[in-house]
Amino acid sequence: MPPNGAAPLSSGTARLTDIAAQAGVSEATVSRVLNGKPGVSSATRQAVLVALDLMGYERPQRLRQRSNGLVGLVIPELDNPIFPTFAQAFEKALSQHGYTPVLCTQVPGGVVEDDFTELLVERGVSGIIFVSGLHADTTARSDRYTQLIGQGVPIVLLNGHADDVPAPFISPDDRAAARLAVQH
Repeated sequence: MPPNGAAPLSSGTARLTDIAAQAGVSEATVSRVLNGKPGVSSATRQAVLVALDLMGYERPQRLRQRSNGLVGLVIPELDNPIFPTFAQAFEKALSQHGYTPVLCTQVPGGVVEDDFTELLVERGVSGIIFVSGLHADTTARSDRYTQLIGQGVPIVLLNGHADDVPAPFISPDDRAAARLAVQH
């Protein structure tokens, strides 16, 4: 049962009027969305689906979003406010492209980056995003990343760059930033 006490949509007892009121559309529009009929804008279709979710109804099987695959997001911690912000931004972008993010957070004494990577690869992820990982440590070996690429696992490096890893990266140029700060 949904949290509001209404019956699940799959039982046939959901009221189109309730869903329509929640979505701010007509009952006919709700019916078109539920039956997969054309003539409904993507924004309106999404509003109806969100109304179903908010009301606790189960979406019909044909309306359930299928994932394009899992993407691992390996983050060093969640105490630093920048990392949850990164995680939320990646989750939103990945979801918009049909991917399901898998958050792997490292904590002192917990699972380390290499173990998370092995687990993600075993699960057949579509790719891995490393945020401030070992690639940012100039004393760490970067062959772990080239091996992943060699296995066909796409990776992206954020907040750090290794010259010998042929992967996309986003990283500030600390020297240039310091130079600009001093000049200012």
